[in-house]
Amino acid sequence: MHSTRRLLVIMLIVTATAGPALGQMSDPLDAVCEASRNLTAYSAAIRMTQHQAGSQSVIEFEFDFVPPDRMRIVYTAPGTVEGQTMILNADRFYTYIPNLHRSVWKDVGEDASNPGEEMGFLFDFVTQAAAEALELADVSVAESTESFVLEGTDEMIEVDALTLQTSGEQQIVQLSVLDAAPVAIAIYVGERLVMEIRVLDYLINATYDEAWFAIPEQ
Repeated sequence: MHSTRRLLVIMLIVTATAGPALGQMSDPLDAVCEASRNLTAYSAAIRMTQHQAGSQSVIEFEFDFVPPDRMRIVYTAPGTVEGQTMILNADRFYTYIPNLHRSVWKDVGEDASNPGEEMGFLFDFVTQAAAEALELADVSVAESTESFVLEGTDEMIEVDALTLQTSGEQQIVQLSVLDAAPVAIAIYVGERLVMEIRVLDYLINATYDEAWFAIPEQ
């Protein structure tokens, strides 16, 4: 997907800068807040696994987001939802369901929920709200980095692990040491694992096509 472009972007950053990468410039909390605050575009392939009542359901999708309020989700798996598309553009929301040959348009109210919110801290990151999310949580940082494989490219990266504890919920977040982007999140309610989010491949602050967020005429 975006793997070739993302690797080129990383190579250019490493070549063009004399200092260390963002995630190595400061501690992980400062780094992720800075990366979130300066985010201009985000694209990723994502797998979400929901755990409920002893069973699990898995979905995969392409996710594009441009702050503050443009989002596109295109489901790629399982086959029952493949091709289903959701687009948010400011105050307009569009859904296309191919197996029903159905399109839905609606206005978005101020208090409307956003499907991206299920991604926990990843959604805070892309909406430039990482600092606010960290302020609302009891946060701890692992003492050492870990190895992590981006499954979309088989690339091995180093990650910092954060634990965010709020009332009744805990998120374990893994951040790329290179650019402070979240690559995996596990969400617990009490002792129970309810959601796993894994980033398979991603690009941050790359060019994007305005057409991705164009809502078809009704």
